[in-house]
Amino acid sequence: MKVRLLINAQKATRPLVQEAISWVRLHHFFALDVHTIYHPSEVETMVQEAADNGINRLIAGGGDGTLNLLVNALMKIEPSLRPEMAILPVGTANDFARAATVPLDPFEALLLAVDGDAAPVDVGSVNERFFLNVASGGFGAQVTAETPPELKALFGGAAYALTGLLKLFDFIPIRGKMRIGEESFEGSAYATAVCNGRQAGGGMLLAPDAKVDDGLFDVVLYTLDNLPIPATLAPPSSPLGWILPFKKIFQASDVEFTPEEGLRQINLDGEPYESEHFHFRIHPGSLRLVLPQNSPLLGA
Repeated sequence: MKVRLLINAQKATRPLVQEAISWVRLHHFFALDVHTIYHPSEVETMVQEAADNGINRLIAGGGDGTLNLLVNALMKIEPSLRPEMAILPVGTANDFARAATVPLDPFEALLLAVDGDAAPVDVGSVNERFFLNVASGGFGAQVTAETPPELKALFGGAAYALTGLLKLFDFIPIRGKMRIGEESFEGSAYATAVCNGRQAGGGMLLAPDAKVDDGLFDVVLYTLDNLPIPATLAPPSSPLGWILPFKKIFQASDVEFTPEEGLRQINLDGEPYESEHFHFRIHPGSLRLVLPQNSPLLGA
């Protein structure tokens, strides 16, 4: 198997990362190929070049944003030629990797990425963009978008919580129309999340029962409205979604949301995306991903 690590340039020089790469090359008798990502615009070309040259597995070295870049590039490749993906989580929050129990230690993560078995997982899309973990809108999306990079570098995932405290009393709920599966309703929400994975925003657990191989989104609404939500929508398998009266969780493979006030921004795996209308679809089993065998995100 030919394996290549595509790693964020800001993370590539970390001593533990360099030591892990050297250890794998020296002691694991594995000629690990490493390419550095200096700008997001390079990723699509790098992934296409890897596929053209017979690379079987790409390791995403970085955080949730790096995973998002690789997923979007990989989904543009013919499925029969699409390389597998593995994860070296060296970002700020690493929300997807944490929820999937991918080791955060670079040595352990790189060994899993090289030796582990890949399993087919679902990928989500909104309009023309893809995402692996969570698409969030409202309060959480604003916090993620407005957290300064300097604060993330200083405090890591806790930076999102600090920014959230500052923004909490200024946020105005989003009002609009939503369709979940075959059912439609309208109202206002402080936050929404269309989840393939379980957590976002530096450790916020949104969808505790989400699986990445069940062919369904877990759709989370935070609202104080008494929304006219149809009874036909499937309740969550866990009672957690109903413990707090303002949190509701549903499952569907197709979701649409149209905000009333024109252009809105959401976050896809922490990356900003703007549109006046959002149409979410699930793509079952479209990416082969290396995760721990006992990962709680597998085995739907």
